[in-house]
Amino acid sequence: MQDREIIEKLEDLIKEAIKSVIERLAIEERSLYLEEHPETKGNGFYSRSLLTKYGPIEGLMVPRTRDGNFRAQILPPPRRRAGLDLGEAVLALYASGASTRAVSRFIETIYGAYYSPASISRLTEVAEDQIESWRKRRLSEEYFALYLDATFLPVRRGTVAREPVYLALGIRRDGTREIVGFWTSGGEGESALVYQEIFNELRERGLKRIEVVIGDGLSGLKEAVLRVYPGARFQRCVLHSLKYSLRKVRRSHREALAQDLRKIYRAGRRSEALEAFRAFKARWQGKYPEVVKHWEENLEDLLVFLEYPEPIRNYIYTTNQLERLIKEVKRRTKVIEVFCEPGALYKVVYLVLRGLEEKYRSRKLRGFEDLMEEGLLSCGHS
Repeated sequence: MQDREIIEKLEDLIKEAIKSVIERLAIEERSLYLEEHPETKGNGFYSRSLLTKYGPIEGLMVPRTRDGNFRAQILPPPRRRAGLDLGEAVLALYASGASTRAVSRFIETIYGAYYSPASISRLTEVAEDQIESWRKRRLSEEYFALYLDATFLPVRRGTVAREPVYLALGIRRDGTREIVGFWTSGGEGESALVYQEIFNELRERGLKRIEVVIGDGLSGLKEAVLRVYPGARFQRCVLHSLKYSLRKVRRSHREALAQDLRKIYRAGRRSEALEAFRAFKARWQGKYPEVVKHWEENLEDLLVFLEYPEPIRNYIYTTNQLERLIKEVKRRTKVIEVFCEPGALYKVVYLVLRGLEEKYRSRKLRGFEDLMEEGLLSCGHS
């Protein structure tokens, strides 16, 4: 299949998903209208087209009423030629749990229509089954690498607290990536027990084999990995350890210490890394014993990436691939100062991730496919 054909097929899938969401939201709008106007009834549907940023959508089924006065406000008037940025519109609707007044103003400004806060809340419930369907979908049987980490977003549960949102990103042996899922767990903070539940769920969703899991230094995370995937390797994120170390030293020593640590994780072979660590220990043990102890105790997990071919090591030694995804989630949700309830957070994170899926699925990371074709990449046992 040619690249153009692949792109066209992806565009068709996106437009079909957009069409489905618009139609469901429009049906819910009509339900609200009929509640407020009991003197009339539904009167089937009519078909129309819609120009969107992804191209024209044909055959959109729009509900109508017998009195002829109902119009789905989620749709711009047929005479409007400007494209509809549906992603932003739906995101605003689903973010309504955070600020129904702001969303109401947004809808009125963009579409010239007024939604009451109650109407907005009703509309945001439409996609809940879609969220669960996406989160519980079947996964590939194997990933070469799986990144796991948590970010913290502000949620109101009586009081406002920053709560963890766990994210997972997978890389297949050909270098394609997939946003595997996200999880929320309330306000108890990041926990290895939650990671254990995540791995159990991934197993249930069809993931049988992982070569290497990349994560931070949370206590119990490695053990959680190996209980479910005993054939997997665990790579502790080098950059997390580097940042931890630099926070522990005086400003005047940071550059020199960072250079010595760089000799460890930039070594070409494991033997060179071990030699660089011994020199690091000899130089800094007296001044920063806590930092030296951290590297010494975790050195095995920090150097796992050196066991893989050099072209892909940069993807393994750190969680940077996932950090970029987390950064994008935070950028797209920064307009919401506080999620007023967990459901609003859940829906917005889902929409952001779904909006990023195409980007991650369509771009391959360099080096993987060549190594796979040469038979140099394998996956851990189940």
